[in-house]
Amino acid sequence: MFDWIWLSRVAGLGLVGTAAGSALFFGILGRTVFLEPNTRHLNSEAAIAPGKTQAVTLPPQPLPLLTLPKSPPASEVSQKSLPVLSRPFDLKQSLSTYQPLFSAPTSLGMVAIGVAEGNYRLFIENGNLYVQQTRFYFGHTDPGNLSWGDVVTNYGPCSDQGRSGGDIALAEQLCLERSRSRLPTHLVDLNEAGIDPERDLEALLNVADLYNQAMPIHSRHFPQALAIAKKGGLKGIDALAWARTASFYLNVNNELDLETGSNKATGLLGICARENLPITEWDCVYKDQLRRVKAIASVVDKYRQIYQSNAN
Repeated sequence: MFDWIWLSRVAGLGLVGTAAGSALFFGILGRTVFLEPNTRHLNSEAAIAPGKTQAVTLPPQPLPLLTLPKSPPASEVSQKSLPVLSRPFDLKQSLSTYQPLFSAPTSLGMVAIGVAEGNYRLFIENGNLYVQQTRFYFGHTDPGNLSWGDVVTNYGPCSDQGRSGGDIALAEQLCLERSRSRLPTHLVDLNEAGIDPERDLEALLNVADLYNQAMPIHSRHFPQALAIAKKGGLKGIDALAWARTASFYLNVNNELDLETGSNKATGLLGICARENLPITEWDCVYKDQLRRVKAIASVVDKYRQIYQSNAN
């Protein structure tokens, strides 16, 4: 299938420009920093944050990712301007690098998922970044499950689907275990699709969040969809949101197929139907995926700002 057929799904969507560039990450040896907020909440009540404010503890070793030049801005940096890493893919090394992202509820990977879920709010104060639990952290009804009449309460930083039974410590543990257990699959899938996860942190964080949000098959297809988006000329946020949306289009063989496949995001489609939104199935899913991509990008971008500020 030609790429233009797949990419035709983006026509008329009014895609926004890339806000955080090409997904770069910077490690600070032995330092703890805080993260600044994504200002979007699920609703106005999310501004009520009864949870404690905590630091995000970074991995003990700097992550081997590329730093941005001071100019041009991150939003103007293209993939072509970045040097190509010559090292071969090493799963063991990549796991050692990225497992710390999911070592604690306030590690960067879990923070990114929590912000996308609306379970964390982030804010800046006196040059530092802070993360705080919103009220949704302590229990909220998953709107997607309502689409098929199932009432499920989520707890903790991720979508725990009620597995913890309301025990917050258990919810945090389950979120971490589930994210860590899938990390090898994410890394291998990204590499096989031609996407180096150590050059594209936002791709890794988005596939981890998609696994948190939806059925595992969609996160398995995300790397392939992202490769198609990039080959077709999409970049940054545009490419990530398109790929996340495309991953829900599967044919009868559960293969990625935008031409003959159907949209399997039943939970999101049910929400749009309940709200009587006059939009297409693609737009319904894309709207949610774009929101989550932006939330994750804001975490990486604000961390980058703090890193650059401390480095000066």
